Parts: sequence; C-alpha cells; structure tokens
Amino acid sequence: MKVILTKDVRGVGRRHEIKNVADGYAVNFLFKNKFAEPATDEKVKQIEAQNEAAAEAQRKEDEVVDKKVSSLKGKTISITAKATEKGGLFKGITEKDIAKAILGQHALQISEDSIELGGAIKTTGEHKFKVAGKNVGVEMTLIITAGI
Repeated sequence: MKVILTKDVRGVGRRHEIKNVADGYAVNFLFKNKFAEPATDEKVKQIEAQNEAAAEAQRKEDEVVDKKVSSLKGKTISITAKATEKGGLFKGITEKDIAKAILGQHALQISEDSIELGGAIKTTGEHKFKVAGKNVGVEMTLIITAGI
C-alpha cells in the first residue's frame, strides 16, 4: 500500500515521503498512530510539488552561499588575542571566532560549519584555513596578533 508519511518513522522514512508498505502495517500502525495517510493521486501531486519547491529553494540558497564564499577568495582577516611572550594563545581560536571576525571585517554571515580549520589555533602568526560552500571552496589567511 502506498502511504504518505506525516511524521518521521524510524526504519520507514522521513516526513512527506511516499512509501510502499505492507497493508497491515499501514492500517494497524501507521494510520492508527497518525504517522501516515493513504497516498491518493491528488496528495501525491501536492507532496511532489512541495518537494520540488523545497529543492529549488535549497538550490537558490546554495548559490547564495557559493557567491558569499567566492567573494572571500584571497582575503585576510585579523584577530587580536591574549598571548604569552612566546606567542602561545591563552584560548584557542575556533571556527566560531573566525565566523565572527568575517562578519565584523567583511560583513558576511558565514556558518561556522563552512569553515575548515582542523582544530583550534593556539599560536600567534599567520595561519591558512578554508571556507567551503556547496560547490566552491576558498583559502583565506588569518593573522593572529598578541593583544591585551
């Protein structure tokens, strides 16, 4: 029996997916607990239209993120942090700190998940890191200076 899931069901599928399940499972479990509804032609078309609209919105969002990331190519950001005389930082610089610095210095909101650092930076000086979009990745330079 074809059903449209109204909620995520472990082992079956996610919300708004159209699935083929056993008749007894559909009637006795999915419908009874309101996890699914019968897949009529009208509802199937409606769900497919929603899924296409969501996919298109995701593509547009990915394009926007890629443009933001591309605009950062070759740029430098600088951060001042407390450090020892030998150049060791008291607190490591993380992706979150870099995202804040990019927002402050280049006025671009970048997700911390897009920044590929490979662990916290714990020394002053010049460091390279990558910012990745959906289809684009750029390398940037981070300059950490000792401050108060």
